[in-house]
Amino acid sequence: MPLLDLESSKQYLNFFKDKTSREDLFLLYERLPFQVINDSPTVKHYTRWSVLDSLNLKIDRPSAKNIEEKQKEYTIIQIVNNNDIQKVMEDSFTNSLISPEEHKLVALTLALSKKLSINKGGKYFIHHYTDQDIFSPLNIEINVPENESADIIYYSESLSQKSMNSAVISISVNQNSVANLTIVTKGNNSYNFTYSKAKIKGDLKSYIISSGLAEGHLEYHSYLDEGAQAFFSSRALGIEKNNIDVLTNVYHEGKKSISNGFMKAVASGSSFVITRGNATINENAYDCSTSIIGRAIMIGKEASAAVAPMLEVKTGRVITAKHSAAVSRVPEDLIFYLQNRGFDRKTAEGMIIRGFLEDEGDTEIVKNLIGQIMSTLGY
Repeated sequence: MPLLDLESSKQYLNFFKDKTSREDLFLLYERLPFQVINDSPTVKHYTRWSVLDSLNLKIDRPSAKNIEEKQKEYTIIQIVNNNDIQKVMEDSFTNSLISPEEHKLVALTLALSKKLSINKGGKYFIHHYTDQDIFSPLNIEINVPENESADIIYYSESLSQKSMNSAVISISVNQNSVANLTIVTKGNNSYNFTYSKAKIKGDLKSYIISSGLAEGHLEYHSYLDEGAQAFFSSRALGIEKNNIDVLTNVYHEGKKSISNGFMKAVASGSSFVITRGNATINENAYDCSTSIIGRAIMIGKEASAAVAPMLEVKTGRVITAKHSAAVSRVPEDLIFYLQNRGFDRKTAEGMIIRGFLEDEGDTEIVKNLIGQIMSTLGY
């Protein structure tokens, strides 16, 4: 069985004006492989693509309702069960930074989604919500103009166990502009694919959180021009039989650009969580600084986690280039200690996970989102 039910996909394409072009994208999706394995031993199938390719999901627009949001300082944009609640999306399958050839599921997502465009500064909370047994695609393009600031949160929830949200997200941060980008993918033992790319001339801080997914694949690629600054922090939390793969790559294309990346993974139950990424400094990117750090913990004997931060430096003129990785299993003695202080095992595990995932530099909204996820997962 394929990922998508073919008949419902063909019917869904009738919703769009540019049906022929979208059909071509759908054919591209059918032709492309999920992943090409190169000779490098570091390129592996961390995501179980065969699981996604056997879902046979339908795509439709079932009934939707407004969801009460707590982020009152933000402009709220809701996409509920493939319905554009605020009627703000355009009938376009293009994304200025992301090509459909970049990934099989990028081609599929662009073929079947409308586009949400944000072209000015401000605060935006994009809630991509699905509680039906459907495939829900979304195309987001963000442009932060010069001398402006933006705070954008993309919050993906797939609550039905046989549902899958899929998003293509691009952000351009122009000179003298500052932006925060938060990407959250959260499931109820459901499925998710998110592919994101940033083009940075100014200053961008990115926070990436993924949890609760039976099969989750999230990619974030950031490209730095001259003098650009980028910070990213990714957290992945697996419970039960979750399989979560988070990839964060940074590419220094301009001189004197700076990046700092921190990757964290928690695996509990019988889950497998991988957090990985490359920091690349190109030949003409002189006097750059980059750091990519990975940490992971495992709770329980059946949990598995992997961390793979990597460096690729193509010039001899570098200010700083460093990476490190560490994986450890939480000792039962520590959990036993907390239980002796009156906490049950679930609460004890939750305290350890929260203490590991939270960072001192997190924004309040990131702290709140981590708290909400922990609460949803029963911690």
